[in-house]
Amino acid sequence: MEEKKSQEQIVAENLIAYRKEAGLTQLEIAEKFNYSDKSISKWERAEGMPDIMVLKALADFYGILVDDFFKEEKKKIHVVKKNKRWLIVGLSEMLVWLVFGAAFALLAIFLPKVFPWWLLFVYAGVASSILGVVWAAIYHQKLYQLITTSLIVWLTITSVFLTLLLVTDIPNLWLLFLIGIPLQALAILWYFLRKRIK
Repeated sequence: MEEKKSQEQIVAENLIAYRKEAGLTQLEIAEKFNYSDKSISKWERAEGMPDIMVLKALADFYGILVDDFFKEEKKKIHVVKKNKRWLIVGLSEMLVWLVFGAAFALLAIFLPKVFPWWLLFVYAGVASSILGVVWAAIYHQKLYQLITTSLIVWLTITSVFLTLLLVTDIPNLWLLFLIGIPLQALAILWYFLRKRIK
């Protein structure tokens, strides 16, 4: 009679199978998720289990559900290779700029005197940065997330400043930029805190 596998064994087998199907070594997985290759090896020998946050990150990376690590039946994974990731990111970012560029052209042609439409390119920078934060979170790129978060902070303040400067006569608008200093400090502290927690 076949001995029933423990949950640890099933998870270990799945960790190995999905890693190999993705064409990655233990060291590459360790580097990607900020763990030692000894930890990965331990999990794959069923001598320990990754916590739920690691399983969630791995599941997202492989394009499966966390539950799939606990099933004996393997699913087909959908790992997007690094060079394809940047292609996807680049294409989606260009789409944002295309939409804002088309909006600028149409509005500047048909409603030229209503508003300074060139500001749409500053707003496009904000939208592009928000998209960058989303991609950075999906692909677990912490430094890229810090950079795009910083861009959101400063471009949002710049867009508000320029919009108010051009359509109102409010004095001392430059003070808006002081809001960015603590927000930038928080983004940097959050980045280093997450690195230390790992």
